[in-house]
Amino acid sequence: MTILVILENDDLGRELKSLLVTNNIDYSLDYHSNKEISGLILLSNKINKEQKKIIDELLKDQIPIIGIDKGFEGLNDLFGGKKLFSKKEVIPLSQLFLSPGSKLSHIIGGSGWVKSNFLQSINIIQSQLSDFFFASIISENGQILAFEKPGDHWVFGLNFDLINSELPKGFDNILEVFLHKCIK
Repeated sequence: MTILVILENDDLGRELKSLLVTNNIDYSLDYHSNKEISGLILLSNKINKEQKKIIDELLKDQIPIIGIDKGFEGLNDLFGGKKLFSKKEVIPLSQLFLSPGSKLSHIIGGSGWVKSNFLQSINIIQSQLSDFFFASIISENGQILAFEKPGDHWVFGLNFDLINSELPKGFDNILEVFLHKCIK
């Protein structure tokens, strides 16, 4: 089983690469139809036609997908969310709301209001979110930090760095649980 990673450039990032290697997870930066893909990590908001076709195939096969940072924006755009036309600004966030019953709140280990101390740089509000998803983590000012597909299929968009050591308690579980879901 192989995790496909779609990037804007060829830099996977030392922390993510280390996490994949530490968990003995095979990953590929190129899609080869002869490889069995067990998950997708999307780190780009620039998705070409070939990549869209690959993502559609993975969705049809119920393969877990996670869009992180720019991949958050890329997933939303791919599924009909509104493009961001406003200037992206960095906003400090002190409180987040985790939607009860969401897969992400289950993974994190709680729901409701959580204190945070990180910065958000891609700003999406509910009216810009694709109808394919629902907001599962929202800031106190209504900015969406994470969304997911309802139901059993694991498709997430995360607007924060999962490798950041200053994430609220439990947020560090997200990538590890996602990777374990991929190799099941």
